[in-house]
Amino acid sequence: MPASKEGGIKGFLTRAGASFYAGGLFMKEKGWVLAKKAGNVGFMVATTSIVVLMPLIFEIMREGQMIEADKLQVKELRQQGYSDGQLTELGFPKVAMGLSPAVLKSS
Repeated sequence: MPASKEGGIKGFLTRAGASFYAGGLFMKEKGWVLAKKAGNVGFMVATTSIVVLMPLIFEIMREGQMIEADKLQVKELRQQGYSDGQLTELGFPKVAMGLSPAVLKSS
């Protein structure tokens, strides 16, 4: 800012420019601090998600594969003449036999 105060539009624009420059430096400094904090929070959320959600996703995928394998086995056993009662006694889940679970049945 100049040593002498200028008046009029030129003085206003000079003071406004200096003020905007100072505000820009302030925002640059605070923005960097905010970006670092946001980066730390983002890192914590990402790593927590990986640790918590990835095993869950893997387990869901494995469950789907087991159901598909059971369905193939049930299909083969049905071709050999096994009934639904016998398949249930053998321990096959109702989902593998193409039956809806009891919680989905209306009363």
